[in-house]
Amino acid sequence: MIATMGVLLVDPDAAERVRLKRGLEAFGWRVWDAADGPSAVRTYADRRDEIRVAVVDLQLPGLQGSRVLAELGHLDPALPRCAMSADVTPSAAAAFRRLSETPLFPKPVRVDQLDAALRALAAATEAV
Repeated sequence: MIATMGVLLVDPDAAERVRLKRGLEAFGWRVWDAADGPSAVRTYADRRDEIRVAVVDLQLPGLQGSRVLAELGHLDPALPRCAMSADVTPSAAAAFRRLSETPLFPKPVRVDQLDAALRALAAATEAV
């Protein structure tokens, strides 16, 4: 069991960030959260030895979520990353999945499903 895995959670909505953080902590995750891209990148750079996966909202102000995902991948190509968004149409989600292997979750995200996906991504990375 991965009881103390670290996750970077990036969401501009404070209430959603708190909901997901509390939910993931209840599943045993240690959560570092950020409200925007620059602070997410700084947090990962400072905590990269502790953070095993990242979850990034695609609708971030300034540095958009897809750019944050790319920047995190630049810092560590092996870091498993997930995206989430409330404003993704089915066709946009299909296009995103064609362009990227990054899992995409529609919001509101169910914490139990996110936990399962993050554990699977972390386990797959450790198996390599």
